Amino acid sequence: MTARGLSHLASGLQANSESNLQFILLEYLWEDASVVKHVAEVVNCAPRLEYLKLGGVDMIDEDAVQTLSQSLIQSSSLKSFSLDDAKGGASALLLKAFAGDSHNQSIETLYLTFVSGLDDCLPAILSSNRSLRAVDLDRMLLGPQQLRVIGQVIRDIAPAATIHVRVEWKECTREWHEGVEELVGAANSDVKDPIIHFITHNMIHAMEGDYTYMDVDEVTLPYKLLDHALTGKVNSLRSLQLQFPSPSNELLHLKSFLRALGNGETSTLKELHLFYLRGNLLPGVWQHLFGCLRGNTSLAHLGLHSCKGLDEEAFKDLMGLLQVNLTLQSITVEGSSWTKDGKAALIKEALRQNKKRAAYVSVFRDAKLKFGDAKAGRLFLCGSPKSGKTQLRQTLMRIIQGKSWIGNKLDELWRTKGIEVEFIRNDDKMQVAIWDLAGQWIFRTLQNVLFPQTNNFCVFLFVYSPFHEETSFLKPDSCFKTELEDWLRFIASSTQVTGHNLPQVLVVLSHKDKMTSRSLTWAHSIVEKLKKDFAKLVDLCPSQECFHVDARKKKQVIPLKNHIFEIFENLLSEKSPRVPHLCFQLSSLLVTNTKENRSCPLWSSKKFHEFCAPILKEIIPSFSLQSVGHSSILNSIISYLNDVGSIIYIPNIDYIIVDPNWLTNVFFGELIALGQHFQAQTSKSSDKTMSLDLYPSKDGFVSERVFVGLLEDFLGKKPRFQNVDREVLENIMINLDLCFKLGGGEDTSRYFIPSFIREHASKEEQEHQDGANIESMSWNSKLENSQFVGIRIQCKDKRRMSLTAAFFPRFQIFMRHKLISEMHLCQETVTCSRHYLRVLLDGHEIYLEHIQSEKSHNHVDVLMLCSKHKSREVAVKYVMKHIVEELTSFCASPKGCPGVRLVLGVIQTQCVQMLIPSHLRGVILIEKLKSNFLSRLKEQLEEIALDRSNLEKGEMLLNYEHSWPPIQGYSLSAFERAKDLLCESDVEAVVNEIQQQRSQQLESLQEGLSSVNNDLAQSDSESEKGVGNLSLAQIKNWRPASTSRLSRASTVVENRSTRLVLSKLDQLGEKVDGLDDRLRTVESIMQRVENKMGQILSLQHELQSKLSAFMSSVDRCIGYSESLQQTRTPKRPHITVDDVGSFSRITAAVRFGIVVRLHMMCESVTGIHIVKDQEGLELRLDQENRGWLRNISEISCKIVYYVVKAGLHVTLGLGQALPELGDLETVLPLSVASVALDSISSDDRVAFTKGEESMTLNEAWLRMTQALKPQLENKYSKIFKLYQVKYVHLEGGSYAWVCEQCMTRGLRTRILTSC
Repeated sequence: MTARGLSHLASGLQANSESNLQFILLEYLWEDASVVKHVAEVVNCAPRLEYLKLGGVDMIDEDAVQTLSQSLIQSSSLKSFSLDDAKGGASALLLKAFAGDSHNQSIETLYLTFVSGLDDCLPAILSSNRSLRAVDLDRMLLGPQQLRVIGQVIRDIAPAATIHVRVEWKECTREWHEGVEELVGAANSDVKDPIIHFITHNMIHAMEGDYTYMDVDEVTLPYKLLDHALTGKVNSLRSLQLQFPSPSNELLHLKSFLRALGNGETSTLKELHLFYLRGNLLPGVWQHLFGCLRGNTSLAHLGLHSCKGLDEEAFKDLMGLLQVNLTLQSITVEGSSWTKDGKAALIKEALRQNKKRAAYVSVFRDAKLKFGDAKAGRLFLCGSPKSGKTQLRQTLMRIIQGKSWIGNKLDELWRTKGIEVEFIRNDDKMQVAIWDLAGQWIFRTLQNVLFPQTNNFCVFLFVYSPFHEETSFLKPDSCFKTELEDWLRFIASSTQVTGHNLPQVLVVLSHKDKMTSRSLTWAHSIVEKLKKDFAKLVDLCPSQECFHVDARKKKQVIPLKNHIFEIFENLLSEKSPRVPHLCFQLSSLLVTNTKENRSCPLWSSKKFHEFCAPILKEIIPSFSLQSVGHSSILNSIISYLNDVGSIIYIPNIDYIIVDPNWLTNVFFGELIALGQHFQAQTSKSSDKTMSLDLYPSKDGFVSERVFVGLLEDFLGKKPRFQNVDREVLENIMINLDLCFKLGGGEDTSRYFIPSFIREHASKEEQEHQDGANIESMSWNSKLENSQFVGIRIQCKDKRRMSLTAAFFPRFQIFMRHKLISEMHLCQETVTCSRHYLRVLLDGHEIYLEHIQSEKSHNHVDVLMLCSKHKSREVAVKYVMKHIVEELTSFCASPKGCPGVRLVLGVIQTQCVQMLIPSHLRGVILIEKLKSNFLSRLKEQLEEIALDRSNLEKGEMLLNYEHSWPPIQGYSLSAFERAKDLLCESDVEAVVNEIQQQRSQQLESLQEGLSSVNNDLAQSDSESEKGVGNLSLAQIKNWRPASTSRLSRASTVVENRSTRLVLSKLDQLGEKVDGLDDRLRTVESIMQRVENKMGQILSLQHELQSKLSAFMSSVDRCIGYSESLQQTRTPKRPHITVDDVGSFSRITAAVRFGIVVRLHMMCESVTGIHIVKDQEGLELRLDQENRGWLRNISEISCKIVYYVVKAGLHVTLGLGQALPELGDLETVLPLSVASVALDSISSDDRVAFTKGEESMTLNEAWLRMTQALKPQLENKYSKIFKLYQVKYVHLEGGSYAWVCEQCMTRGLRTRILTSC
């Protein structure tokens, strides 16, 4: 804006006293002296102005300073003032406007960027301006003395002003760092909270192709601040942001970072944000970081922004940290792989649970309670029905507690129902409860609901009977594997990751008395295999620790008992959250009380408080009870005892279940069993008026009359319990998400209880109607042109994970509540059924379907009929946000499957349209489809680039069609376009990836071409000696230079064309990326994709041209002459030592007699590559052939060197061979980096480097040709798997030896002919 424009703006504001102008940004307008006057007028006439930014301020005279500062003083609405790139007059302006006796009274934040000449300005402002709350110093080159004074003012005089210090890495000089240290050191205070934020920026740019490197000491400077903050040397630093640069000294940054971490126990740092930290470059980075934070009690916010190397081990380290650190409140992981694989949701859920846990732990600490190691643990018995679990539990109780045999004999008359809970040990050392899980599938939902969400202090005992339940015949060995695998899957899916302590699983084989053979070799082999299969999910005991017992014999069970308690002792002795002794004492008293009084399993809150009052009074000092509050302490005790399973607390009812066995076994176990029997029995009733209500329910609903009858029947068959009636039972079921009440009015309510009621009247009916629930699903608003979308949400690891039996019913209830209460949907638009949830949402008809059975339980299908008023893309985005993301988050919650990772797939559209049964639908994972799409795009680009006449086919590149397998009984289309299956953003991501790959390949290839041409042009051999000194690690870690470096690297003409192409593409990208958001919404994603495809075609053509030039230069460099071309001699040899499939180099030190193999690479014009499973020509090294084989190995090493330098070793398939070289160097002195051709004479080398023919290399090629001649005649294809072809579209034609795959593809696209 010009001075004239400002004048008009001021005039307009004067005429409008009610102006809402709140933000003004003015930069580099100060050449005209009148500008300052007009700015002052604008400020005076803007009564609601809150933010003013002035940039490029230079040499403002005294009169202008006076005018502008006066207007700033008078502005009562101004909250933020920003000064950027200011020189002359800046200090005076700031002093006059914001310091002294008469200064601006409303200012809260000052932003100062690149402001010079401040002198003592800032201390004066901080000490005198009471409204100021924050000062942001962005890249301000202040001296140590100035920063020290600022720190002293903050500490002694200034109000609670927060200081943000920002600095670029390249400006982080020793002087600047000393100044920052002076600032934070001087600001230390014993009475004030930390108020300084330090932020680094990664702003190192390439200068003429080289990075700006810093002195080693300067690199480590910011990490010293981190060290001081974490070790308590400074307490004025509130937050620290470190952006890790990416030059070649990145490893030095990481090592400096690790040294700075310390243990963090005396830290006052509140926030730590790390940007672009590549932990994959240095093993142990994440382990060290999370380890040092275990004892930290100050850090509340941790940011891991776009960091790399966050793998499964790092996740376990982080979750282990959250088990002992209750201070962390938020952890950000955006830009990392954890946001895509569900781990971010698990972290969020763990933090939520920690917040609850931290609340009661803080109450315990405030009450001055004595803390100790954890003592509570749980032993779970799991296995199929009649495997011997209950008998084993009874024998364990007999051993430990001396229960009578007669009592146990009576218990054997019925099976376990639900979960039977009793304490197997309750003493000063440990309190271990044994949970005996019923083996029948009908109880699995209940077991999921009441299953502990963490594996802390839990041991699982899998009990297996080798005999059939109905007969005495032995089961096949495969049954053992199937049953154990099923329970391992259940355990892994139901428990969330809590660190490196995995769920401990022991294996017990029962009925030893019936076994004729005592050998367990078959079982041991299965256990060892599953131990490997489930590694990192569960800790399955080694096969030698499998127990084989007669569960009735105490003598055989005692070793098992000892082993179990030994495991618990180890678990409880490890570093774990410490808990109050008071909780142990109360838990022990409750166990004793429950045994003595089984008729009162439910206590009111009042009764529980009365029970705890005497021991609270005895242990907690009266002043602590008064200061913390009696009710706060009791509520915290309830929360803790509920977490460890001593009691079961349901927040929404005023009762505490002090006898868990009553809930898990007596109530729910019996009720589920009664529901199954209740249905079968009453369906035969002669009462015709009730028969319809009492049939099995296919949708999981029953009428209120049936529900009440079921509960009354249960209460009538049980002894009278205190505080237990039908209403209490109903409230418990509803609050545990095992029951959902729909509707209202007298006898009109319906109850959704799929876990308690049978779907089919008999097994025969179930088998007959298996999968037939689809008949109850139909599209009510389908039109001829309707659009359909299908998304499958499935377990990432379907073999080792599953969605638990309780997952879908609980999610249905959760989702229904959310849709009705938060999104205000009518109840009629949300329909629950046993296997699906139907929703009418925003014009879309949506089914969420999940078939839960013993055989199928690893996915949920989202089927959608899109609104006729919305595009498919809009519909997909909507369902992803409101359905898919909700389900993913719910899965990570305690009510979901916290151990499961979910991935997304797309369903064949016609399967959705026709509502084909779930198990028959065609599905492909989205990431797999994107990968296939990307691969096909690459193939098409290579084919098109070989024939310029095919460039007009570019618009067809996006028409890749995925092939669906046929479905028996249905006539469906076999193909569907990938871009129709994927959402547009996924299609754009594929195109962006291939565009980025092609750009990087072109840059790297140009670097390689420049390198080989420069080597050819140099007559001095010193350059080659320098190359020869490179190590293998340097070759492998070599990274191509940036585009700016290419301008300096070579003077060849091709450089200019490459830079021109990349420059134009960059400009196009900037135009697209820089569009205003409103304009971007007008341009569809697919329009952007089509534009980028045009750019990709240009890149591909340029890339192919460069590749051809590169290979021609390499041919010259290795001495492949015109005469060799005419004889069509293969030109890409390489040597391997026998039985080692990697490049090898023959040196003078290699002994005679070694067997080597001569191999040939595929010479496809799209790029040379290794031929898989190529036999090669076997040769034994002797006096006659060592010379020419040595030179051939030098040739192959030179080829590899240039290929690596051009960045083609990965894209052309050479990367698989290169990593093996490190092993070879320990056996033979071989080095792929050596290209010195040290076996060639000096004269010959000089001739060669001048572009003349090398006699030595010519001889090597001749001898190789002679060795190959017999093979070329009749065995070449067999030995080398290569075929001679001619590329017909290349200028003048070109012969090459290519592999079968490249030949087949070339013949199909007619770019070559066979010879």
